Amino acid sequence: MTVSFMRLLLTTAATLLLASCTVFPEQEAHQVFELPEPTVPENNTGTINTALRVSAPLAVTPIDSNRILVKPDAHEIRAYQGARWSNRAPVMLGGYLLESFRRDGRIATVVGDTSPARSHLTLTGDLTRFQAEYRDGTPVIHVQLNLQLIDERTRETVANNRFEVSHPAAGNEVDIVVEAFGEASDELARQVIDWAVEQL
Repeated sequence: MTVSFMRLLLTTAATLLLASCTVFPEQEAHQVFELPEPTVPENNTGTINTALRVSAPLAVTPIDSNRILVKPDAHEIRAYQGARWSNRAPVMLGGYLLESFRRDGRIATVVGDTSPARSHLTLTGDLTRFQAEYRDGTPVIHVQLNLQLIDERTRETVANNRFEVSHPAAGNEVDIVVEAFGEASDELARQVIDWAVEQL
């Protein structure tokens, strides 16, 4: 093996090694947000002796994601850059409703999707809006949830209803917008709980 041939092999190997390495830019650090804790107060008007399963609502893309959505105008939807929810929006809102029902306390037993416990009724539905929409330069949180209360024994729908909440944010910063999402979710939870209790 000649010296020239050895040099050619070494040069080729070095070229291939360099070609296989790519320098990627550092990824932008994301802020991860949870919804603020529910503030639904304990209700002492009495306990209904039934078991309710609160299921996470269904949704389609882009709502079924962990992106914090914003609509700058009527026909465009975006996400806040560098910010994410801690979970997919339907799962997160389902957990929020579950905790709110438990805090309210009027229904004796409230369980979630993953619980093996039996339930008499299931609250399920679909989430069609969970986003900030700009009005005159101010973000307004919009949440729309279609719910059905289903009898587990017969699989018949006991009741259904559509809930819509609009709540303005106090500013444009993403952390302030997240607080407004929490306030809108709290208002929604109170409406859903009162409605569900009325059906029992």
